[in-house]
Amino acid sequence: MDRTNEAINLFKEKYGKTPQELGFPVISVYEKQSAFIYAHSEEVIKAYKTQQNILRWILTWFMWPLAIVMIVGLGALFKYQDTSHPLYSAIFTFFAAYMVFFFVLFFRAKRAEKLIKLGKITYLNY
Repeated sequence: MDRTNEAINLFKEKYGKTPQELGFPVISVYEKQSAFIYAHSEEVIKAYKTQQNILRWILTWFMWPLAIVMIVGLGALFKYQDTSHPLYSAIFTFFAAYMVFFFVLFFRAKRAEKLIKLGKITYLNY
């Protein structure tokens, strides 16, 4: 049985009707979430996957560089009492650039969320 038929059968089992009958003509498989995604367009599915990938990346990897920079900064504080040391400038520059990166990710996720809210979408884990 291919994945589309499996997705349709799971949807019928859960809701009693086919996805097409309830306004979800497009079906996609999202392996990272172990889910079938049902939506009214490919654009909405792409936005959903984008948003979920950004959130997954932030939860998994975003804090590690910040923790390392804080440890280096704390070590620099004990070793170099003078805050005009170049290491402090490097730490502040990295932190500022990382915050800009975070806001770029945040606004991409918000833009994807707007597309998701405009369209019909649901998912079922398999």
